[in-house]
Amino acid sequence: MTNNNDPAVAAARLGDELKSIAGRMSAVSADFEAFTAALARESETPQDADVPPVAATGPQPAPQPQPQPEPQPQLQYATVPPTVGTPFTRQPFGPQSYSVPSYAPQPYPPHPYGSPSYAPRPFPAPPATPAPSLGKRLSDAAERGLVGRVLAAVGVAITLIGIVLLLVLAAQAGLLRPELRVAGGAVFAAALVAVGWRVGRRPEKRPGAVALIATGVAAALLDVLAATAIYGWLPESAALVAGALIGGGGLWSAHRWNSQALALMVSVPLLVFAPVVAGGVDELLVCFMLTYAAATLWLQAGRDWTSLFVVNTVATTLPMTVFVVIGDGPAWFLAVTALTGLALALCSAIMLAPASSRAAVLGLTSVAAAIPLPMIAGQWTAGAGSSTAVIGLGAVLFVVAAVATRGPASVPFVCRVVWLAAGAVLISMALGVALDASTISLGFLAGAVIMGLAARWADDLRGAVRIAATVFAGLGLSSLLETGGAQQLLYPGGLSDSVHATLLVGSLLGLAATMVLAREWGTAAPSRAQQIWLIGGLIGLWLTTELCVGVAGVATGGSATGFRAGHLAATLVWFGSAAAALMWARRLQGASRTLTLATGLSVIAAAVAKLFLFDLAALDGMFRVIAFIVAGLVLLSLGVAYAQRFTSEEPAH
Repeated sequence: MTNNNDPAVAAARLGDELKSIAGRMSAVSADFEAFTAALARESETPQDADVPPVAATGPQPAPQPQPQPEPQPQLQYATVPPTVGTPFTRQPFGPQSYSVPSYAPQPYPPHPYGSPSYAPRPFPAPPATPAPSLGKRLSDAAERGLVGRVLAAVGVAITLIGIVLLLVLAAQAGLLRPELRVAGGAVFAAALVAVGWRVGRRPEKRPGAVALIATGVAAALLDVLAATAIYGWLPESAALVAGALIGGGGLWSAHRWNSQALALMVSVPLLVFAPVVAGGVDELLVCFMLTYAAATLWLQAGRDWTSLFVVNTVATTLPMTVFVVIGDGPAWFLAVTALTGLALALCSAIMLAPASSRAAVLGLTSVAAAIPLPMIAGQWTAGAGSSTAVIGLGAVLFVVAAVATRGPASVPFVCRVVWLAAGAVLISMALGVALDASTISLGFLAGAVIMGLAARWADDLRGAVRIAATVFAGLGLSSLLETGGAQQLLYPGGLSDSVHATLLVGSLLGLAATMVLAREWGTAAPSRAQQIWLIGGLIGLWLTTELCVGVAGVATGGSATGFRAGHLAATLVWFGSAAAALMWARRLQGASRTLTLATGLSVIAAAVAKLFLFDLAALDGMFRVIAFIVAGLVLLSLGVAYAQRFTSEEPAH
């Protein structure tokens, strides 16, 4: 037999061999899968059951005898015979060009037993933990000391109710002599404090000692108040001094043991029972609560005792508010005490803020201390000047507290922002009391100018001051329109000289506020400076028109001729301002040039719109002629100037 040395024949023979090997591997894989499925079914079938053999479905082909190939490593089954072809003779490798035949991939034979399926086995649910019984929960609470604290608090309340009954109801019924009632209350209070101090020397017994000392201190304070309000044995000044000594000295153990609960057990009962002992809310009660809060201020230094601060602020503000509503006391007394209470609340917040974890609560609570101020101003009989002074002083306290507490270890930012907002609200209230409806716009616009100028020195509060100034400017411009600004622009006559003067001054203040705020907001948001200045420019055009028409109205007494002359002047100012901006833009470069050019073109567009939409109908005679001629000359001059600039910049050829 001759050997065929054709490379194509050799490649075909090699492909047949690979195809034969792939077929045998496929058969082995199918048999292994069938074997695995059979084992899985046997494991799911009970061992003691007789399982009949599985009958094959369909006709089964008769086995064909196959010639056995030579043994291959790791191949145990031979189902596909090798292809018999022409013997292969090795040829030397050389640069010969020939094509290799390609074969389409052969599909795997189907599984003889189908795809096995396995049912998921459910996992057993964990056993439910039984809920602890009521006795178990009570036992745990007793071990944590909760039961003891609850019983102690209830004991404090009931004991103090008994003290109040001894001092008030027994006096009304005449059961005991006054000396016995007052002396018995004092001795009882001293005994409770002494026993509590002795018990509290051991730390594990301090919850009970806290309740004893709190009951004793509160009883002593109520006893002093009763001796002054009911029996008149102590002068009011002596009662205030005694209350300060008892409150500040008696709660020294709270500061030493770092127990806010002790101080709360004194402040809360005092807030509830003091009006009962004093026989109502009067000057003595207001001053007594202020003195107690001031005397206990040192206890809170360096402590996160926000709850005590809230209770003490309510204890000083609530009686004062009730007293204002009743209206029995002199207004000057309420003004002084209200300002003192606000200052005390701000000082307490400043002392507590560095160590407090709830700075926002401190800020809002101290703002609540200013509630009596506008109420007092509403009932003040001395005039608007005194009421404005009271509210203005409250605003000054807030602003000073917000600005003067900057630094790395100072009051948190959120607290100072709350104070600044409260100061702005009080300033707006003071303006509303001091000015009437025709002049309130001037106050708001002046405040906007001052705040806008002060914003650059406000450091981290600059954004808050900027927002407050913007709100004031918005209120001022709205009030300016309501005062007569819209009527002055649309109809000739109908306004008095005082209103024209108010609009004139308001226009000047509005222009100043608009320019200052546009600069501030443009600096804060450089990416939006063009839009900000565009809005400011449109507002400036309106205010410029108000200014021109207002001047003409004042000069001519509000006549129709002055109305037309004012609008003509406004139109000329619009075109002149736009021309100046466009000519100035030629000297600039970069973003400044783009901003100035856009602003000038926007003003030009607004001026042309005003010329055709308003001036053409509102003006007559020479006013209309002058407006159109001057506007046309300005536009022609700008066109020539810009065309010359661009022509001169063309490159030479």
